[in-house]
Amino acid sequence: MHNPLALIALIAYCLAALRILAYRRDGARHRQHVSWVAWLLLVVLGGSAIELAVHANTVGYFEAARAVLFAVFIFGSRGNVARLLRSA
Repeated sequence: MHNPLALIALIAYCLAALRILAYRRDGARHRQHVSWVAWLLLVVLGGSAIELAVHANTVGYFEAARAVLFAVFIFGSRGNVARLLRSA
């Protein structure tokens, strides 16, 4: 992998997926629809990381920025997908 943008995006996708996997409820209610959204988000992040590992030449600035923003949002909510879905 010689593209630094691809490496940045790959690390961001992997860290975001690991943060969702490491989420602890700590007394929060279990909501089925939020669990499904978290699972789908995890599948998309993992699939994007796998796709980057296979096709690293096609990464541009915007995809790397999108990956970093995903990671920032997920770490900002501490892996809580329900907090990401909550309306302001």
